[in-house]
Amino acid sequence: MNKALRFSLFAVTLLVSPAHAVLGETLEQLKAHMGKPEPQTRKDAAVWFFEVEDGRLVYTVTFNAKGLSIAEGLKPLKRALFTSKAAQDFIDAQLTLAKDSKTVRTFKPGETYTFGGKPFTCGPQEYVTVDEASDLAIVWNRTRLPTVIAFRREML
Repeated sequence: MNKALRFSLFAVTLLVSPAHAVLGETLEQLKAHMGKPEPQTRKDAAVWFFEVEDGRLVYTVTFNAKGLSIAEGLKPLKRALFTSKAAQDFIDAQLTLAKDSKTVRTFKPGETYTFGGKPFTCGPQEYVTVDEASDLAIVWNRTRLPTVIAFRREML
């Protein structure tokens, strides 16, 4: 593989993997990781776009009244290729919040779980990771229109 192609692939990987963004960060911290967000009309949200094969991924963030991120999600727009690696990179970054936690649990389609004192059941193509102690839930929807979202109890 020539140097130019390797550099291009590396650059695309950096754009697709906002791997350093995690719940609880401020808009300024997120800007440091991912650059300036797209113009927004809502003060409690921010959006970034990342170019991928056949389109773009959208990274959305919702903030609480204190300006801290309480929900972050990643999904493809139109026919963009949303790889398992991109979803897993997002999940791995969020799981740094629960590093060394002994209470992290992962649930598969059809399994029930609780988060924030509320019961839930995984959908037919959902995989959920929960750590109540870290106030973290991550839902990976692996349907034809995949999404991955991390959120705190405050979002419920």
